[in-house]
This record gives sequence, structure tokens and C-alpha cells, in this order.
Amino acid sequence: MGAPLVTLEDYKTYKKITKTDADTELQYIINSVNVLVRTFVGHSIIDYYTTPRVETFNVQQGQASLQLNEWPIKAVVSVQTREDYDKAYVTMDPVEYYVDPDVDCIYIHGKSAYWPEGFGAVKVTYTAGYATVPLDLRMACLDLIHMYVKEEYKEKRTIGSTSIDNSTSRGSSLATEWPVHIIRILDMYRNV
Repeated sequence: MGAPLVTLEDYKTYKKITKTDADTELQYIINSVNVLVRTFVGHSIIDYYTTPRVETFNVQQGQASLQLNEWPIKAVVSVQTREDYDKAYVTMDPVEYYVDPDVDCIYIHGKSAYWPEGFGAVKVTYTAGYATVPLDLRMACLDLIHMYVKEEYKEKRTIGSTSIDNSTSRGSSLATEWPVHIIRILDMYRNV
């Protein structure tokens, strides 16, 4: 799962909670939201800032760029290619490729200007992400945790003689049921 985006202490500070009687339930929800947010955005955000990530690419004919999964790119340690899946990888000289940090892609230089094609044809080792969770993303995680703690995801609730209807017609995806301010923030960090 990697380093947590938010912790139990973060949430308790955010909501000014001092008691410990609900810590087990809160920790379960917090762990779940940490995984849920990473799954939704499609990358780890902070796990590979100092620890290198090794990503292998299946390359199609005529492919000139490789889109790295983790971003923003901090540094590319190595780029390796191989002619066939049963061959050894060969490390490329950094002058043979260009790293574009604006779009988190690696482009190949040279005569053909295309990556060698095949399954696992290119292997990139790099560091990327953030040193700490960006504050807006942290706030979105805390708000999402609060939504689950308060069970605001449920369509109907009754409190005394009052009913609350949270039903929507926005779609069936879990994310479409989240508050708009949370989706807006998560979308900024999402791999598409």
C-alpha cells in the first residue's frame, strides 16, 4: 500500500477528536480511503519520490513516446531496451532519449525515433511524485474520510423524525457519488 496519504492522527487533528474509543473503526476507514484515492488517481503520489520505480513497457510498432505512470518526474535513473522478450536488457545512453517533465513522457532520439517494439521491450527506472502529500489532496482525503465516517454516502438516512435523501442520478460509479469539491481535486492528480 505504501506510505499513507493521511493518518489517523491527521484526521483526529482535522476533526478535533481527542478520544480513542473509535480509533479502530477510524483506522479502517482511513486505510480504505488511502487505497481508494490511489486507485482512483492511478498512481501512488508519494511512494517513489526517493525510492526508484521500475516500470516495464509493452511497445507497439511506431511508438515514439512512453508515458510514465508516476509523476511529476523527479529523475530518470536508467532506460533499458531489449530486442526480444528472451533477450537481456541493454542500458541506453541518456543522449539517446529525452525526458519531457511537462507531460511526464520519455521520447527516443535517433535514426528511427521509435522505441523497439515488443512485450517488455523497454524498462525505465525513475523517481517521481511528491515529497509530501500536496495540501489540497490531503484535504480531499480528509473530507472523503469524514464522508465515510458520517455515512453520508448512504442514499437515505433517518434522524429522529427527519429523513435525509442523498440519492443522485449522476451515475453508478462510486466516484460520481462523491462531493464535487473532492472529485475536482482528485481529478487534478488523476492519470487519464
